[in-house]
Amino acid sequence: MPPIKGLVLSSPGNPTGAMLTPEELRDLCALCDATACQFVSDEIYHGISYTGAPRAASALEFTRKAIVINSFSKFYSMTGWRLGWLVVPDHLDSCIDALNQNMNVSAPTLAQRAAVAALHAEAAPELLGHIDRYAINRTIVLDSLAEMGLTDVSPAEGAFYVYVNLQAEGVTDSAALCSALLNEAGVAIVPGVDFEEPGSGKGERSVRLSYPGSTEDIQQAMSLFQHWWSTSSTAMALRGQVKA
Repeated sequence: MPPIKGLVLSSPGNPTGAMLTPEELRDLCALCDATACQFVSDEIYHGISYTGAPRAASALEFTRKAIVINSFSKFYSMTGWRLGWLVVPDHLDSCIDALNQNMNVSAPTLAQRAAVAALHAEAAPELLGHIDRYAINRTIVLDSLAEMGLTDVSPAEGAFYVYVNLQAEGVTDSAALCSALLNEAGVAIVPGVDFEEPGSGKGERSVRLSYPGSTEDIQQAMSLFQHWWSTSSTAMALRGQVKA
């Protein structure tokens, strides 16, 4: 097997919400530096983590050779403004400059001004209030899943996702399950096939739930999901229990 030339890793991650400890990130940075593997650290979900999670360390604490990606989309709640930033090692400066000139040039003035406002101390209470809401929503989702008997879930230490393995429930077609849940109950979740290696079988038995909406919406969605899961003939068939 040829040497790995590059590694992209997100912490907190999508779809699992899992996080590396600072020590794990340090060791990973050291390994990439020692093997000339370009490490790309996706830190877009930094700032969104929950009680008991490890500290969200930046790769820049351990190396100057990593590429670090960040964005205003997640913690700053500016999804759709398409504004973010890169920190790159010196030897890549001209490459990134050329890409920027040919693909982007510059972000719209309005988006830049909004980003500056989001960085001001005055915005912090609102942004931290979002994290408090996410934490409440996360608890609702995890508790509801536990009530359904679904406990094979990702750590959900950060970001705003819960990744659920439904293999023990007999699910082998997550895309069909998600489609049926949307059509019959009006609840949208994402099939694991969007995230896993094609043909591995992992995606077909997994789903991702996202919870950054209002707490009322999350409560209603989980109630509808619970009812559908236990009463729908389609759900039963997808779980291999009865015929639809």
